[in-house]
Amino acid sequence: MNKNLKLLLKAALLTVGMFLIGYVVGRVLGHQTRDVDFKSFFKIKDHNAFGAMLAAIHIAATFIPLICAAGQFYCIKKQAANRDPDDEDLLDEIENNMNNPLKLVSTGMILNTILYSCTSYFLLENIKPIAIVPNVAFLAGMIWFLIMNEKIVSFEKELNPEKRGSTFDPKFQKKWIASCDEAQKQIIWRAGFEAYRAGTLTCYVVWMAAFILQMLLRFGLMPMICIGIIWLAMNTAYVNTAAKLEAHGYTDD
Repeated sequence: MNKNLKLLLKAALLTVGMFLIGYVVGRVLGHQTRDVDFKSFFKIKDHNAFGAMLAAIHIAATFIPLICAAGQFYCIKKQAANRDPDDEDLLDEIENNMNNPLKLVSTGMILNTILYSCTSYFLLENIKPIAIVPNVAFLAGMIWFLIMNEKIVSFEKELNPEKRGSTFDPKFQKKWIASCDEAQKQIIWRAGFEAYRAGTLTCYVVWMAAFILQMLLRFGLMPMICIGIIWLAMNTAYVNTAAKLEAHGYTDD
């Protein structure tokens, strides 16, 4: 039997087997929990109290990373100001350290966006004075994030004058990549591929969780559709880009 055919049969059998196991387990659990009201377990009665708790988490998750990033950035700039211009090892260490505030800024920006939407869901249902808190925190956080990003990029351009672009420019990423050397571009491509792999795995796991919860809570199809759209868009962009690069002769050795 052809080797590829054997691999295909193994993959098909594994898929069917996992499906049957999931189906049987789901049927058994469904039968055993038929009279259980799962919605009541997850129902939040006091939206204002839960919203206030989320608002506190939102503020902490937004501004703690920003404060830490600002402190790290200050220390790095101070270290760079006192360095010997001919000390290449110290320059490499400074550039590596720049990843720390950058990670904090990007992570904090994502948490700010997610927690703002979650907090608003509970606090904006009944408009009250406390509902202004997540709005102010979100706007202040986003402004601070933008400023910190621009400061980090400007400092990187001071260390490497060949770098181009401003974070306030819609074409920043394109200009920045164009100003990178081949080694830096390879890092960007490899990091992008790892991000694609992580995103694909995350979509699969989150879709599975959403599917199971949908069967229990009946919260609608929108979560699974949203996950599917992200998954499809990411996969389509990857496949189309790879096809275009290969067609133009750009291959990775």
